Amino acid sequence: MVEEIATVVDNDAAGVWLVTTPAGSCHSCHASTDCGTGIVAQTFTPRQNRFFVKTTLQLLPGEQVQIGVAEQGLVLAALMVYLLPIALMLTVLLLMQFLWQPAEGWLIISALISAALGFLLARAYNNKVQQAQEQVQILRVLPQLRVSYAQQS
Repeated sequence: MVEEIATVVDNDAAGVWLVTTPAGSCHSCHASTDCGTGIVAQTFTPRQNRFFVKTTLQLLPGEQVQIGVAEQGLVLAALMVYLLPIALMLTVLLLMQFLWQPAEGWLIISALISAALGFLLARAYNNKVQQAQEQVQILRVLPQLRVSYAQQS
């Protein structure tokens, strides 16, 4: 299970809205603000992900929770998004080439259409799977640190 820390931003009768901030891969060195890779990573890394999780826990905004996502769901989603459009495009192109032998322009157009159809099918499958099962689970509520200031005499 892949785990992440999320912050509760809003609660609802059915669950809570959580926000996660993805950690970029290029924040480990001191030169990340000056090198090209660090600048590109900061530019294209999404700032926050917001999503809804059904739960019976009574959580307040500001509380942090540890969430988990099953690896199987992540791998299947990656296969659907990356492999399905390419496989569909190659299948359509091979069938068109063997059965019809069209001009190159028609092959390019059919490649674009079949790849777009593959992305739409992957999106529809992802929506269907997300409705059928909860992929994100709240594993535990993290304790809050309370700081008390001692008065100096």
